[in-house]
Amino acid sequence: MRNKLKGITLVETILYIGLFSIIIIIVLNFMLSTQEANQRTDNRLEINRVSEFVSKHINSSFNKNLSIDSTTSVFNDNQGVLSLIFIDGNRQYTLTDSQISFDGTPITPTTVSVTRFNLVPIYKGTDTIVGIKTEITFISKKDSSITETINLLSLIR
Repeated sequence: MRNKLKGITLVETILYIGLFSIIIIIVLNFMLSTQEANQRTDNRLEINRVSEFVSKHINSSFNKNLSIDSTTSVFNDNQGVLSLIFIDGNRQYTLTDSQISFDGTPITPTTVSVTRFNLVPIYKGTDTIVGIKTEITFISKKDSSITETINLLSLIR
C-alpha cells in the first residue's frame, strides 16, 4: 500500500523561508526610511515654527514700543542685544546660551540653537533710530544640517 500523504519537502521549506526573509527585509527598510524622512520633516517644521514665532514676537514688540535704547543695545554683532522702551519700562531681546530671550524669558526652545542675532540700526537723520534690520540664524540641535535664517525689517510705529 502506498502512502498518499503529500508533504512539503525540505527544499520547499527553505525556499519559502528565503522568500519570506527577503520580503521582511524590504518592508523593514521601507519603514525605517519613512521614519527617518518623517523625523527630518518634523525637525524642519520645528525650525519653521520657531522662526515664525520669533518674527511675530519681534514685530509685535515693535508695534507696542516707543523707541529703541541705543545706549544699552548692541548693534552689528552676532550676539546682539536689542533694548526697547515701552510705556511701562525697558525690555531687552538678548542671545544667551544659544537661545533668544525677551526680558530674561527664553522665547526659543532648547531643541533649537540660535547662532546669529545680528541687529543693524536704521537711522532717520544722524541720531534717531527708526527701525532695526534683524538677521537670525536657527539650527536644529537634533539635525545640524537643518538651518533657517530670517531677515526682519522692524520699524517703530
